[in-house]
Amino acid sequence: MRKIVFRIWLVNLLLSIVLFMLYRIVIAGLQPADTTFLERFFNFLDILLNLGFSMIYLVVMVAGSFSVFLNQIERIKNSYFLSFLTFSGIPLFCVVFLVVNVSMDIFQYSFTPDPIKTLLCFSIIYLVCSVIEFLMFRKKVKAQILLAVPL
Repeated sequence: MRKIVFRIWLVNLLLSIVLFMLYRIVIAGLQPADTTFLERFFNFLDILLNLGFSMIYLVVMVAGSFSVFLNQIERIKNSYFLSFLTFSGIPLFCVVFLVVNVSMDIFQYSFTPDPIKTLLCFSIIYLVCSVIEFLMFRKKVKAQILLAVPL
């Protein structure tokens, strides 16, 4: 079982690194206009905001990756719901938080900053991938349980 959890964690960690690098590439691809001092100042603030969001994104993905190791505990591994939370609990919480934030921004201001939209898109991608990993993990656990039960 430890090998399965470690492999799933390794895939999750590699996925996190790839998504983080793609997120940074998307953020770096935004072309600002640098004509006046004020525009340069706002560009600098935008860069700081993007760096902050990318660091938050990285911390959340690493925390989500390490929570997979909780599946080594027998009670968590055997519970479908608790096992789901170890895979997708943190990303699900973040997606719900970002959706509520974006909804409030749209409702109140009819505007949502692009970095938050980008962060939401990448968080949804990570959530979908973690759910797929969870389903693969449950399939392997179920197969292992069926092999262990004598007929």
